[in-house]
Amino acid sequence: MLSTSPTLGSVRVVQQLDALRQLLEPHRAYGPMRQYLTRFDDARRARMLLLADIIASSPGGTPV
Repeated sequence: MLSTSPTLGSVRVVQQLDALRQLLEPHRAYGPMRQYLTRFDDARRARMLLLADIIASSPGGTPV
């Protein structure tokens, strides 16, 4: 899922990914889930780097 579309980088997509991550976090003790969440966090950071200019410059924008 993470590599399917790394260019999906709108604020809304990042917020939806954050909500998904919150749902998955309780399962972190399971090894494959822990590995997935590590990759998930890396992908989120990459998306946030792409959005940094948009979030910082948009009036009334809410940081994620």
